[in-house]
Amino acid sequence: MTAPTTLDPKQRYRRIEQAIRDAAGPGSPRKFAERLLRRLLENLGPAEGVTTAELIQRRANGVAVVRREGPALDGATPAPAPGDLPWAGDTDGVPTAVFELAPGGPLTIALRFAPGTEPTDPLGLATALHYAVTHELGRRELENEFEQARAIQTSLLPAAPPAFDDMDVAAFTRPASVVGGDVYDFIAMDAETLGIVIADASGHGLPAALQARDVVTGLRMGVERDLRLTRTVEKLNRVIHRSGLTTRFISMVFGELERNGNLVYVNAGHPPPLLLDDSGVRELTVGGGLLGPYPDATYKMGFAHLDRGATLLFYTDGVIEAQAPDGDMYGRDRLEAWLREQPGRAAADALEGLTATLEAFTGGRPPDDDRTAVYVRRPR
Repeated sequence: MTAPTTLDPKQRYRRIEQAIRDAAGPGSPRKFAERLLRRLLENLGPAEGVTTAELIQRRANGVAVVRREGPALDGATPAPAPGDLPWAGDTDGVPTAVFELAPGGPLTIALRFAPGTEPTDPLGLATALHYAVTHELGRRELENEFEQARAIQTSLLPAAPPAFDDMDVAAFTRPASVVGGDVYDFIAMDAETLGIVIADASGHGLPAALQARDVVTGLRMGVERDLRLTRTVEKLNRVIHRSGLTTRFISMVFGELERNGNLVYVNAGHPPPLLLDDSGVRELTVGGGLLGPYPDATYKMGFAHLDRGATLLFYTDGVIEAQAPDGDMYGRDRLEAWLREQPGRAAADALEGLTATLEAFTGGRPPDDDRTAVYVRRPR
């Protein structure tokens, strides 16, 4: 036999990681595995002595090679029992290492070495590859789930701000991760009334996004023009409570804005929206507690009016809790000062300026929490 091939363990893991990166791309785990065969030969072949990589599928009548990279070698197709994997041994004089693509699945990958060689630690190679590939497939599956959740959440957001009388309306959201827990919506109650909602599920990521989705779908299905606003919110609170995720909570503001500027609203534990008019800035605080924890919670209804020239800002706590590099928070006072500078400015331009202000304040760092805002301006 020829002398055994040696490879520093760190170099081995780097080569495995590079092979997996090179095999990245869309498609099923099988498509990934088919790409991986070639990459394993390129990255591990010269250093480890691997000459052939095979994708093998278990079938009712045995096993079959469904893809091969490199020359076909003599010897039986390796078929160790699933409980024996990862496995390394000799198949008719051909040193072989085998690992599962996914635990319990029908696909395995076999690395075959040139006959007459004595590879160094083939079982260690198979074990390392099994761990790395299983981790990569798990990451891809999770990423796909998050992408689907992100698509669901994005589909719930309005495609564009509504055209409502002469009101100037704009909104933005920036999640802290792939999927956020913030959401906003506009609901046409009737020809005279626009429903506006902003909500924030605790945390971010998939669980928060799913609860935020429940708020939007619950309101879209349950809101009625002739149903008292507080009854709608109380009913939604019971629905959220029964979802079973009572260790989490949702804050929300839901308001009904009429063409004449009248606004009725309920604030369910959310940072108070800011209403700026000629008399100054006021907070919309009337309502009750967070949605979810207490099924019998009751809520009060608040009243406000958007005069000509007034502006109304809904926002989530990710805006006021944005942190500068030194740890200083943006805060409510800075947000009020910013709002006072906006009268007369188009809503979309104002929010674009707010995002730029937050980016500058935080030094461009990714947000620690989702940031969302809705801006309503009533022209003079």
